[in-house]
Amino acid sequence: MRVKLPAVLSVSQKSSLGLISQISYPSRDIECEAVPFTLEKSVGYLLRGDDGIEYAYIFPTKPKSAIPSGNTPILIAKFGSVDVDELDLSDGKWWPEAEPAIVAAALTKAAGAARISWQHAFRFSEEDPSGSHIGLRKPQLGALHAIHAHWSISDEIATIVMPTGTGKTETMLSVLVSCRCERVLVVVPSDALRTQLAEKFETLGMLKKPNSKILNEFAFRPVVGRLQSKPATIEDVDAFFPGCNVVVTTSQLLSGLAQPARKRIVHWCSHLFIDEAHHAEAKTWRTFRDAFSEKRVLQFTATPFREDGQKIDGKLIYIYPLKTAQEEGYFKPIKFHEISEFNSETGDIAIAKAALQALDDDRTGKHIVMARVDTKARAEEVFKLYQQYGAGRYEAIVIHSGIKASQVRIEKQKLFSGAARIVVCVDMLGEGFDLPELKIAAFHDIRKSLAITLQLAGRFTRTREDLGDALFITNTALIEVRDELQQLYSRDPDWNSLLPELSGTAIDEELSTQKFFKGFKRIIDKVPLKDLRPAASMVVYSLIVLLMKRPT
Repeated sequence: MRVKLPAVLSVSQKSSLGLISQISYPSRDIECEAVPFTLEKSVGYLLRGDDGIEYAYIFPTKPKSAIPSGNTPILIAKFGSVDVDELDLSDGKWWPEAEPAIVAAALTKAAGAARISWQHAFRFSEEDPSGSHIGLRKPQLGALHAIHAHWSISDEIATIVMPTGTGKTETMLSVLVSCRCERVLVVVPSDALRTQLAEKFETLGMLKKPNSKILNEFAFRPVVGRLQSKPATIEDVDAFFPGCNVVVTTSQLLSGLAQPARKRIVHWCSHLFIDEAHHAEAKTWRTFRDAFSEKRVLQFTATPFREDGQKIDGKLIYIYPLKTAQEEGYFKPIKFHEISEFNSETGDIAIAKAALQALDDDRTGKHIVMARVDTKARAEEVFKLYQQYGAGRYEAIVIHSGIKASQVRIEKQKLFSGAARIVVCVDMLGEGFDLPELKIAAFHDIRKSLAITLQLAGRFTRTREDLGDALFITNTALIEVRDELQQLYSRDPDWNSLLPELSGTAIDEELSTQKFFKGFKRIIDKVPLKDLRPAASMVVYSLIVLLMKRPT
């Protein structure tokens, strides 16, 4: 039997502001047998390997007394029959749990010990194509070297551009450890991303995988805080931040923070990392970010330009082109299926049928359809189509902001388990949703900006050996998009060549804009040059006038 065990925590503290934790041993899968075990009427099982190793005792509820069993741990978890091939106990809790009320001094000591353990622990090791060991990808190494080089000469805000799926999260982890950052505040645009990034920092991702050559085995995992409520006072900040190596939170939570609390957060944090930086230009958020002007700030994005046309501050110190990501094999090719229906209802039906046919043709049996719409009302309409035409073949789910969070978690679990193969959503499965099986994009409503189109494309083109290529389906007869996207939805478009070309052009324009603005440093804060949108272009000619004396 294969059993999934939860992580073992050395720090676990909940407060009104959020959760602080540190992992001693990550979640893992084991091969074992379940031997019945009874202790004073508490019925459970001993998980024992073929080699005689006792992994854990499992009970559905806490036993009345401790088990005199040496070092074998006790896991409290809900489970049914153990006569199965796979048993997931990852939601269980180890008993006794980590001390729930750890004093601040002990937390600070744990965070300090982790930072000390990172000294000389990091290696700039590149991945081995043969798979003999785990290392960093080329874009990750490139970004990491660029960051170290930048910080050796400058404290200016720096922006890293890496296409979705090339590994910017592991790049953040590598910066934390290789630079031995004292305390990092990581800011993300959504709750989903806060959870995802906090889990990555807690485990250190591939840096601590058994076959990794990046980090030595003696390096501790960081103490990570998930800031989920707004600190109102300096005392609130002092109770949460000092005991952490990393604090992960959302830009919405930090926006409008009282000045005393804001200044105290800046005091405690040595670094600010901003994920999905194309979201980070709201005025209230920029006020908070500007408070870090004397600290080191890193911004990460796949698209250094915003949907509303505004520019992203920060020097572009590393850009990994989308075309290179394709050539290096980080992106799967994109196939485009064009529907041409001038009636929106018949167009939706044709898109749904094409998506269902793509599932029928999927040889891997793992691909998932994301049907994207603009509104909750449209989501319900399109959801009924997939229920109708996919009945008895594939289960469909719908996710949008009008559905309770508890139900959304249940529906998402259906996707992760493979029970559901179709999800209809309204902007709910972008940043922060990591599901490589998403391979079929049914665009019932089109995203009208290049930035968002690139973000979505990245979700579907991630490479995994057991998955096929990405397929985009849409109705091109009823499309109204910006000029920059017209080529993508023209007749017989080649997205594999057009997307890198459009992305590269937009990034080149951003670089040119940054160089231009550098000439206006003295007035950049007084005159809103970034907001100027001239209606016409202009060419300036330099003329040399030759005056000739008229002949007499």
